[in-house]
Amino acid sequence: MSNDRHEADHHAYANSTFGPPPLADPDAPFRVENSHLMKMELGKSSSSCKLSFVTRLNRRAVLQEFWCASYEEAAVYQNLAAHSDVVNFKEQLTRVDFVGGNGKPTYTKVDAHLLLKDMNEVLFSVKYDTKARRKSYIEEIANIAGQCSRQVADRFNLGSRYAFHPVYRKCAAEIHKARRGWDPESDRIVLEAANDLGGAFSFGALIDRSMLGAKGYRAAVRLIGDGEITKNILDPFCPETHCRSAA
Repeated sequence: MSNDRHEADHHAYANSTFGPPPLADPDAPFRVENSHLMKMELGKSSSSCKLSFVTRLNRRAVLQEFWCASYEEAAVYQNLAAHSDVVNFKEQLTRVDFVGGNGKPTYTKVDAHLLLKDMNEVLFSVKYDTKARRKSYIEEIANIAGQCSRQVADRFNLGSRYAFHPVYRKCAAEIHKARRGWDPESDRIVLEAANDLGGAFSFGALIDRSMLGAKGYRAAVRLIGDGEITKNILDPFCPETHCRSAA
């Protein structure tokens, strides 16, 4: 992606809370930047931070470090980052003020704030599966969501890693691993192979056409993660999976 294209993307999201992630420096593609938090700035999670999660949000983006209060948060962040509709997200960025069930005003810092390709913004509250399914907690989140202004976000979601289908979770893990690498030349060759194949083709045929072997596999996974090649979201990365070029 050229700098002009990147600036155009940022301009498109000028009215959003934040824009696309910064591009990686081709001369230092493995340098890691903070999403927006330093570890000591975690606020509500400062005493319970368990780990950091480092990923690229697309194959050209800088590696970003996200601080997580739990493994569950890290797992959900990985699933969110792998969705081709997600442009960017920030952890514990957004405060939502609301009146609680006791009638008193209070607020919460939401676990993830997503920016989507359609310019909608989504808040995502992460909880372990048993709590995310608990009727009383669902009602609590519904109360907060009902009081959340559309100027803050367009939707408010709740879930654990198990809100995502098992095949999707496996694909998300593969996208994460492939994006951790850096190989723009292989990405270019595989994208050209997809365009040459035209229409529908199998994942295996794409790898064969690229003649790059394992490098081609990883590049194809990155391109699918970015939405430049498409497949059914619940199909695995296997030779017979049907794919299409998004061009």
